[in-house]
Amino acid sequence: MPKQNKILFVDDTKMFQSIYKSKLMSEGYEVKTADNGLEAIKSLSEEKPDLILLDLNMPVMDGFKVLQAVKANPIFSSIPVIIFSSRGQAEEIEKAVNLGADGYLVKTTTTPNEVVKKVKEVLNK
Repeated sequence: MPKQNKILFVDDTKMFQSIYKSKLMSEGYEVKTADNGLEAIKSLSEEKPDLILLDLNMPVMDGFKVLQAVKANPIFSSIPVIIFSSRGQAEEIEKAVNLGADGYLVKTTTTPNEVVKKVKEVLNK
């Protein structure tokens, strides 16, 4: 049996956590969730995920800071990060890519199937 890829889904909205955790688990992924950036960083040290799906708008520590922290740490820098945010302005996408994001999905225009497709694409690189 192939190894289950671990995904860390970071979003402060429980509804999104629930929808995407179910969807990704139904596709065979192991999913951990975090409610904010600080929780995500803590979770990283406990269990190194194969991929991070990361919201930008969060309390305590926003997604840009999490992305910077992940990419600056040699232990975690190879973990692919897909930004999954309701914000989709060009400058935000550019900032995320410059900080090392491996993809950028806008919540309002992306279906759960498209999220799964992107996750598979990035993990198979």
